[in-house]
Amino acid sequence: MPSEITMPQLSDTMSEGTLVKWHKKEGDKIKAGDEIADVETDKATMPMEAFESGILAHIAVKEGQKVKVGGLLAVIAAAGEKADQVKQQYSSAAQPTQTATAPNAASPPKTSAPVASKPAPSVDKSKSTGSAKTSYNFDLIVIGGGPAGYAAAIRAGQLKKRVLCVERDQLGGICLNWGCIPTKALLENGAFIRKLREDADEWGVHFDHLKIDFDKIIARSRGISEKLSKGIAHLFRKYEVKHEVGTGQLLAPHRVKLTAQNGSTREFTADHIMLATGARAKSLPGIEFDGKKIISAKEAMTLPKQPKKLAIIGAGAIGCEFADFYSAIGTQVEIVELMDHLLPIEDTDVSLVLERLFAKRGIAIHTKTKTDKVEKTADGVRLQCTGGDGKKITIDADLVLMAVGVTGNVENLATPQANLELFKNHVKVDKQYRTNVENVWAVGDVNGPPWLAHVAHHEAVNCVERIFGVADHAIDYRFIPGCTYTHPQVASMGLTERKAREENRQIRIGKFPFNASGRALASGESDGFVKLIFDAQYGELLGAHLIGENVTELLAELLLARRLEATEDEIIETMHPHPTLSEAVMEAAGVAEGRAIHL
Repeated sequence: MPSEITMPQLSDTMSEGTLVKWHKKEGDKIKAGDEIADVETDKATMPMEAFESGILAHIAVKEGQKVKVGGLLAVIAAAGEKADQVKQQYSSAAQPTQTATAPNAASPPKTSAPVASKPAPSVDKSKSTGSAKTSYNFDLIVIGGGPAGYAAAIRAGQLKKRVLCVERDQLGGICLNWGCIPTKALLENGAFIRKLREDADEWGVHFDHLKIDFDKIIARSRGISEKLSKGIAHLFRKYEVKHEVGTGQLLAPHRVKLTAQNGSTREFTADHIMLATGARAKSLPGIEFDGKKIISAKEAMTLPKQPKKLAIIGAGAIGCEFADFYSAIGTQVEIVELMDHLLPIEDTDVSLVLERLFAKRGIAIHTKTKTDKVEKTADGVRLQCTGGDGKKITIDADLVLMAVGVTGNVENLATPQANLELFKNHVKVDKQYRTNVENVWAVGDVNGPPWLAHVAHHEAVNCVERIFGVADHAIDYRFIPGCTYTHPQVASMGLTERKAREENRQIRIGKFPFNASGRALASGESDGFVKLIFDAQYGELLGAHLIGENVTELLAELLLARRLEATEDEIIETMHPHPTLSEAVMEAAGVAEGRAIHL
């Protein structure tokens, strides 16, 4: 069916607008998101975008004509429709009501053709591409330049919006500079060293005096982060995103104060403001970070020298990853975790395998153990703990890494007069990421769990597209991918077996071990398995839990399968290349149905 482009209402008081200029002509191919015309209100001129793809079949008004809000501007013929027939249909109909520049125009056509320009779902005034350019400095100001902030800024830039991104430190935020990326570089260094130390003889490699240059390992990690941070700056230039170094603070709807590093301040205005300041490590009550003996992950990545013994409180992804790295390079590691297992949110089968492998490597694991006190000593730190059986445990170490979670960066994010609502040290938002302040949004870690870079990225893009009326898709938080980059890696999505049984689901489980995979054996990495959980009646994929080398790269297939509602039969019958680790996914689905060939 053809799609109508109508005059949008770009402000509360707007009743009509002027079609200033057409960027397309009849017969041109149109893609959703293309700028097709400039529209002028009583305040400013701004671009208008197509919300559908097709052929521009009919232009209903000329440049310079005024059109009432809702009046017909143009018609797009959908795929398979003949543009000339659509043009004839609309040309023979009356034109939209216009003012003196088109005095002979008739009233709008009474047709049943659908309206093409989608309203921005669930967002007040979001159909505008940003309020009048003379009213606000920008269409969007983003406070924060991490995975959420820079993604939002770039996506808005791609939509030709006027965007300012304020970041107090380096672009990329914690993830790129102090988290996701540099830790993976360290972990790969650790895996390489461990393989040389433990597996060289099996691989037919012999050498004397293995030496580790700790400073060079750290320098490699930092170099990778710096390179990627510069890449974001390049993308900002490419999409004409303005970038200011400083601290942004919400003053009121549409108003932001920027405090530069030298203390000077400026104010900017925007139609929309997005808060994306992320989160930081938190500590246990009474145990404060000092950056030297009681450290967070940030200090753990840039220590001046390798510790001989490291205590880690918290066995989530961050704690386990640093345990893996430091153990690999020869540091003695002890982990203290309050919950029953390492990686307590993962499937229990996965946690048990990781615990067995960590213990085999000499990592001391204290689960079901509470940290009562941390004291600084002349030689380092002393932890006083209580085990699940009530026994007291004392741990002495050079340093203690606190990895017990994060808290949102909300301090001084808004003035008291802005009345921004917070909840448990995070910005409170609704399902569309709206705060309680008009046209102010919050995405990523600052709005609470799950605290994952890929979640922050998708929330930011989703929010920008919703604000500017491009799309209205929603994130399904039931199937968020989780990845831990220990060796072996851990990857998961959906229900664990424990959770599925708690919900009284009727399930089938398929589990395929990597020691039955030819590709895993050839690579010398046969620890772990793929475990898939299906609904017993319909074959619906409910959960996936993997542990093994590079399994984080296998998870996307299962996420896509879930999104496309693939069943276990469809996974089994999808031809997987041989020999690859991905065959374990196919085989695990086969185990669930009793159709596995290699088990």
